[in-house]
Amino acid sequence: MRGNTIEMKWEVSDLAREIFKVGGFFNDEHKVEIEDYLGQIDGVKKVQANLQEKTVTIDYSPSEVQSEWLAETLNSLGHDTNVLS
Repeated sequence: MRGNTIEMKWEVSDLAREIFKVGGFFNDEHKVEIEDYLGQIDGVKKVQANLQEKTVTIDYSPSEVQSEWLAETLNSLGHDTNVLS
């Protein structure tokens, strides 16, 4: 900690990546909704929704959140999911 700034470092090995194929994903509003909503979950470090490929890539800390929870969250937003990786 320096002054009033807290420094957090994440090692790449601390993160997992899931790529979900997402149904019901049609426009920029869905993209923003998915990225904003999932980005607020503790342990999620990065969310990238791709309209053309209809995928959502999520980098997260498996010690804080499970992949199944991410899929359930996408489903709760009205999107069917399949894990690609």
